[in-house]
Amino acid sequence: SVQPLWALYAQAQHEGRLPTAAEILAVQRSVGWRHVEVSDQRIRLRQPGMALTCNGSAQGYAADMARAALRAHGVADALINAGEHASLGHNDQGQAWTLGIENPRDEQAMFAALRSDGRAVATSADNRSAFTADRRHHHILDPATGDSPPELSSVTVLAPSAMLADALTKVMFIAGAKSIPRLAKQWQVGVLWVNKTGQWAATPDVHLAS
Repeated sequence: SVQPLWALYAQAQHEGRLPTAAEILAVQRSVGWRHVEVSDQRIRLRQPGMALTCNGSAQGYAADMARAALRAHGVADALINAGEHASLGHNDQGQAWTLGIENPRDEQAMFAALRSDGRAVATSADNRSAFTADRRHHHILDPATGDSPPELSSVTVLAPSAMLADALTKVMFIAGAKSIPRLAKQWQVGVLWVNKTGQWAATPDVHLAS
């Protein structure tokens, strides 16, 4: 439901500025999952000016659907990249798929090499869609504050489904580093996170390739 906030920041960026506090407050009235009514027949937005974005889960869903289709057709080994990653089996050398995690401060460099364990992988970072040059304000927006969470630069989640991994990267981003280990245990997922100064940490079940 944060799409109205994204539109506000995009318009302000076009005008060479940031949104004012008053503009953010006004738009926040149109943000919040409690204002979204979902049934088998329809999705109803209860507040004027509301809009939904599928950016937080659609790529993961696409990866899950592609993996299911390949498996149904008898494909044993595959790596699917739909913006988020899902895999089957092994690479052409019979080894675990290895994924490079992009350095959020250098798009031409890899921050780490992640050895796949069969779980899907999703990464969200502040560098791919930023509203300011310092990347303090970007496409990941906290409905509670109307702004981007200030602490982290990149979050990678490993989960049974790519859609879940995709969604949880935003949850972890907003929650912050201190809360990530608890949330990772609660959701039974692996997480690797990088803060704004380049320091990183990961839960014990994240296996990095040497």
